Amino acid sequence: MSVEFHCPSCGKKQFSYEPRERRYEKVIKSCKSCGKEYLDPRSHELAAEGIPADAFSVTPYLLMLVVGGLIGWRGWYLFGRHQLGTPSEISWLLPSVFLIMGVVCVIASIVGIIRIKTGSKQKQFERLMQESRMRLKDTDYAGKLQALGYALPREYTIGQEDSGNEG
Repeated sequence: MSVEFHCPSCGKKQFSYEPRERRYEKVIKSCKSCGKEYLDPRSHELAAEGIPADAFSVTPYLLMLVVGGLIGWRGWYLFGRHQLGTPSEISWLLPSVFLIMGVVCVIASIVGIIRIKTGSKQKQFERLMQESRMRLKDTDYAGKLQALGYALPREYTIGQEDSGNEG
């Protein structure tokens, strides 16, 4: 179910998005209409929120592998079967769609599992974490985040005194 996001200042629609959608990028965006800055609900600072607990789980990929296999099998099964009310000229269409969807799901799930098992996905998150840390070290950016109500870890909050052990 898609959600519309409107600018908090002028109320103009900015975009539609899926609530589960997660982007690891700069969180502050500017309204195309009024130019005011707002927090993009799709975007997240990895250094502030941490890596999601399920980021390296293969379970969703295994589920997608099974479902994709079943869809593909159904497509293969439908080839050669008479489909009631379907003209013979296009009787190949439905089985082809099922077969292609199944194969795409299987391939995507295998690629996802391989990325997790080889550490490729871990490296991607490490790179995104480093980029996020660099953004949050920028005091102007961190200050804007705080002013807009984004929760930051103590190490990135503005106005915090360095409380390290001194000599």
